[in-house]
Amino acid sequence: MQTIAAISTPVGAGAIGIVRISGDDALKVAAKVFRTSKLSDLKDAVPNMMYYGTATCDGISDRCLGVYFKAPKTYTGEDIFELHCHGGIRIVNEILKGCIEAGARAADKGEFTKRAFLNGKLALSDAEAVISMINAESEAQLKASYRSMTGELSKSIFAFEERLLDAIATMEAALDYPEEMEEESRRVAKDTVNSLCTELEKLLSTAKTGSYVKQGIDVAIVGIANVGKSSTLNALTGKDRAIVTEIAGTTRDSLEERIEVNGLLINLIDTAGIRETDDKIEKLGVDRSREIAKNSDLVLFITEAGRELDEEEKKILSSVQGAKVLYVFNKDDKPHAKDERKGIFISAKKGEGIDKLKSAIVDSVIEGNIDFSGNIVTDSRHYDALRRAYSSLTSARDNFDEEPAECLLVDMRDAYSALGEITGSTADENIVNAIFSKFCLGK
Repeated sequence: MQTIAAISTPVGAGAIGIVRISGDDALKVAAKVFRTSKLSDLKDAVPNMMYYGTATCDGISDRCLGVYFKAPKTYTGEDIFELHCHGGIRIVNEILKGCIEAGARAADKGEFTKRAFLNGKLALSDAEAVISMINAESEAQLKASYRSMTGELSKSIFAFEERLLDAIATMEAALDYPEEMEEESRRVAKDTVNSLCTELEKLLSTAKTGSYVKQGIDVAIVGIANVGKSSTLNALTGKDRAIVTEIAGTTRDSLEERIEVNGLLINLIDTAGIRETDDKIEKLGVDRSREIAKNSDLVLFITEAGRELDEEEKKILSSVQGAKVLYVFNKDDKPHAKDERKGIFISAKKGEGIDKLKSAIVDSVIEGNIDFSGNIVTDSRHYDALRRAYSSLTSARDNFDEEPAECLLVDMRDAYSALGEITGSTADENIVNAIFSKFCLGK
């Protein structure tokens, strides 16, 4: 494959800018733009050692560091040379331009990682985890992405593939020798399919938690007008994000903010106060509030401590029936009768009870602590492939004693193909290209 080059650091002013070159001619390309007094010829560079020198391209020079990584023990599996120059838009672009003029081709999005996949350095799921690592915004996202990037998920899926392939091979061999092998091959294959169904079911059960890890928990803050919804949002975020007044109907549209609690992203949505109104704009906000509440993972129903729900509040609760609701009793700092209702008591104005509320939000949606020592399905593509594999295997499992071997093999091969879409062993070119098109340049 042709030698490629790209800028691997964010564009803009910074301390360091890195230009990465990968391919058989990486050293030749680098030698045309980089000189160091330590070496008379760059082909004598010691792998993994930094050399101080000068990069010169079209009259532009910069004092920089160069490092050579020798194939196959590199990220891409090819020879790599990196130039660590001063960070600046013009500097790094000129050095990249010089590398291209020296014989390299400008890399496509994600092409370095794509080459790592094609050269067997990464499974497809490992490569996807690289994107997740880069885009991680929370501790939970980072932990799950790191585990996947280090190959833990792909190891499990490869093991599933290997066991299933052995069962398929045994069944196919029995077709040629039905009298001698069919009974034993069916027994072995059935045991394998049963075992895989159990393990896939367990893996699929992590997907709900995985979606919270990747996307965050959507929390709608609802209640009647002027009950303290915006004050609660401000208290949760620790900043004056929403306008707070004594005038009912101040919030006419939803406001969204993100916070991190126990490593998880919480997507807070402060909705317009739900009430009957003749104001067309406010009415649109009220209608949207109801829709947001229905589609959220959790509804924070804000009411006042020490008083019974009024008719309007009861209507709100009725409109979100079926949603998971956490009662939040605001204005707990004001004198009121003893309130024994189940929920979280806070004073949004004074910030009292807010830490307890944050923990209650997570606990209401996720039971217990997330176990990052095991595999968690966070990617919707992986979930879909696992679901199809599980469906095919359960079809085979449920019909093992009635169906002929040929029919069982169809389901087993379908399952193998679905699993291979995750690791890349059966993924077609369109899937591979779609995945790497999501990468940034230089990765």
